[in-house]
Amino acid sequence: MFRSRVVTLVGVVLSAVALAACGAPAAPPEAPVTPEPAPTAAAPEAPATEKPPEPTGTDAPPESTATSDAGAPPAANPDEQRSIRYVQTPEGLRIEILGVKFVPKAEAVKTPAGIGVKLTLEATTGEARSLLAPQHGPLAFAGAIKRKGKSEAETFGDERKGDGEVLLTPDKPTKIVREWPGPKGGALGNGDVLELDVGLWGLGANAAERRPVKQFLRVKVVVENWKGRARVEPPPSVKGQG
Repeated sequence: MFRSRVVTLVGVVLSAVALAACGAPAAPPEAPVTPEPAPTAAAPEAPATEKPPEPTGTDAPPESTATSDAGAPPAANPDEQRSIRYVQTPEGLRIEILGVKFVPKAEAVKTPAGIGVKLTLEATTGEARSLLAPQHGPLAFAGAIKRKGKSEAETFGDERKGDGEVLLTPDKPTKIVREWPGPKGGALGNGDVLELDVGLWGLGANAAERRPVKQFLRVKVVVENWKGRARVEPPPSVKGQG
């Protein structure tokens, strides 16, 4: 009886195995699992308070010119030479500058110390003009004397003292006179030659716009047989104009 139960149990087991092999559907194979790539570390964000670096060197942007005074006229240069026109006429030299016409005249004169020169300047203008006139007037003197028998020339020059003014007006000509030598002496002797360079201390439409005229004209005086001859010339820097 015990043996029959064992046989019966074995038969049941074998039947179940056979049935599974013949008709029971097999479980589908599991799909291969593809491993996911490991997540990459995200770049750390810059701190909220960090600022981008400032440009340096040539990378810096140009400064704004909105407030520059590029449109303003340049300041007048006090040493800038005026534009001067020289005209030679049968009556002598004529000079035109800033709308003013100057007629110079030089004559040799005798002084107790020797021979000197008297320079007269007549100025006419169509508009009001201002001349700077210090102690000795609007004309500035500088020059050289070649003494007879001496190899080296004597030089001299004015020193400005004072700030006077001579006004040029359209209604009438203005006459300006100055003599050389001054009170300190230095007149010419027989055989001497004087080259007197004449400038204007300042000329302008008004006192604020005056500028010096350093090369205005030259006066040359030659003494022969104790008689002087004087003539007016353009300055050496001027080539013949007329």
